Amino acid sequence: MINPAIAWSEMRRRYKLIICALMLGAAAVRAEDCARLQEFDEIAQTVTERFYDRTFRGLDWSSTVARYRSSVACDFKERELAAVLNSLLAELKASHTAVYTQDQLDYWALQSIFAFDLEKYQVPFVGIWPVQVAGEWVAKYVLDHSPAAEAGVSPGDKLIRLDGRPFEPLGFKTDADSILVFSPAPGVERAVRIRAINQSVSAALLEATRKSERVIRVGTRSVGYVHLWSGTHPLFLESLDAALDRFAARGVDAILLDLRGGFGGASLEYIEYLQSDPRLERVRKYALIDDGVRSGKEWVAGTLKNERSATLVGSRTAGAFLAASPFGFADDKYLLYLAVSSFDAPGIGPIEGIGVEPDVPVAPCRSYCAGRDPQLEAALKLIDES
Repeated sequence: MINPAIAWSEMRRRYKLIICALMLGAAAVRAEDCARLQEFDEIAQTVTERFYDRTFRGLDWSSTVARYRSSVACDFKERELAAVLNSLLAELKASHTAVYTQDQLDYWALQSIFAFDLEKYQVPFVGIWPVQVAGEWVAKYVLDHSPAAEAGVSPGDKLIRLDGRPFEPLGFKTDADSILVFSPAPGVERAVRIRAINQSVSAALLEATRKSERVIRVGTRSVGYVHLWSGTHPLFLESLDAALDRFAARGVDAILLDLRGGFGGASLEYIEYLQSDPRLERVRKYALIDDGVRSGKEWVAGTLKNERSATLVGSRTAGAFLAASPFGFADDKYLLYLAVSSFDAPGIGPIEGIGVEPDVPVAPCRSYCAGRDPQLEAALKLIDES
């Protein structure tokens, strides 16, 4: 027997979606001479049709869309329209849900990940993953042995100017050196020459994963360290397993798996070798985590913690655990990255909006770090004292 209350609720939900679709369709006709309104309508309609939560997190979605649409001007730049759309999407309070434009590093990174071809979507990249904090660019991560790392740029450095202009992540040259001015400490500026490599972000992350492998001496102990920057291509798993095999052959005393930064995509395959190789059975295992650990890597971290396979050191992960798909608009001027389904990791519980907590909390350094990495230092100290 159908519950009348549920049936009425479902009818109301469908009615709202129909009204929203009609409003957007009618608006598109009225906006036929305004490209930005057409683009807004197309992107908003895709969100309406494909967003994983059909209640839209309890929002009156049609009214919310209409409110943000009223702030769109026909003379907006693409980045300005994306800003309005991202304010709209922020109302949904969901991970993996944003709009990117071609002047953003994230746009090219996501394109390369979903293309599954390491040669596609190449950009001039030096290995800096920058974020804006209070209007200033800061290097949140610097890829291992990248041109930026070799030039002396470290996480926490403020990025000031590039070739005499305000810093822009995609402003580096590949046919000549660029001059980057950055600040490693308050009141201090350094200028360095860096030449970008034209490559996809996926290829850069894979190369950084391979080059991160090393054995660190801590007192009388040897620690096999590898930084898994992503799990979005089978070559990442191959590289990780190869590194673990070499560590096992050398008879290291501990394994330190760095999961911070980059992208997710990893599954439990990424820890099968770590958990099953008999040579590593008695080897102590640790993993570094922070708010840059997302998606599949959160599943890996949560499983390591839940099964007590490794000690997690660092800070809470991102809590970004929805499955998303990319959608291109206006001849790919915009990339909509949209959460289209949800998933709870077995045995771990909800991760979306919650994250995975470390076993040993250590705050990261995000500004003027002078090359220091408190989370790595804490893990090595634990290994030394164990």
